[in-house]
Amino acid sequence: MIFNYFFINNLIKVNKNPVELAKMSQDSTVKIKGFFREKDLFLSDDVNWRGAGVIIDKTDEFYVILTNLHVIGFWQIYDSDLLTPEINEYSLDIQTVNSNDWVTVRKILVNAKLKDFALIYIKTAADYPILPLSRQKPQQGMNVYAMGHPSGLDFTFTSGVISALRETRSDLEVPYQLIQTDTVLNPGNSGGPLLDEKGQLVGIVVSKVSEKCGLNFAIPAQEIIASFEHQEFVEFPLVPAQIGLFVEQLKQA
Repeated sequence: MIFNYFFINNLIKVNKNPVELAKMSQDSTVKIKGFFREKDLFLSDDVNWRGAGVIIDKTDEFYVILTNLHVIGFWQIYDSDLLTPEINEYSLDIQTVNSNDWVTVRKILVNAKLKDFALIYIKTAADYPILPLSRQKPQQGMNVYAMGHPSGLDFTFTSGVISALRETRSDLEVPYQLIQTDTVLNPGNSGGPLLDEKGQLVGIVVSKVSEKCGLNFAIPAQEIIASFEHQEFVEFPLVPAQIGLFVEQLKQA
């Protein structure tokens, strides 16, 4: 995979005002809705969810969207059965700004080490801007901006600062760096962008500590770039019958 962020982010020198950042992030942010049905002997589990994603690249054929592993339903599927989940329906659809249509996902890549990010590939004739990933290390006190869909309120723009940089979180499956921010975030922001004042992607939103005001987290772009460079991605099957075994095997690897 060759991603445009390797050269685009070096071209962005000038800070943008919040109005410009809101427009940039809105045009590059997508809505994601997912569904699966897990078949049990006596009861079937129907699970629906929604989240956000951000367009980070365009190839000859596809747009590439960055989001969370949990926004493609990975952990929901894993938790749906004590044994191997038997998935007989699975769908993941994308909606872009100013569109009433949902686009079917063509391909999904997940992080093989189960870090909470994934790549979604969609095919559309429309033209959308991409947000470059920043190679710069986030700094405490930096102004940051988020775009997402909290509680179903589509394309909500919020701002804050980087409160701290954390090396690990003990409740995550795989330790990695996190950005702590006071930017207002809620369910529906997951997978959405966290931008700096230049409009570069400094991270993607990953979690909120329930009932803790101003205590939110994002995965730094540096972690994501490192996964690209170390080729840590594997393809997630879109055939429902193959999903349960894939999830179980990846979790146990």
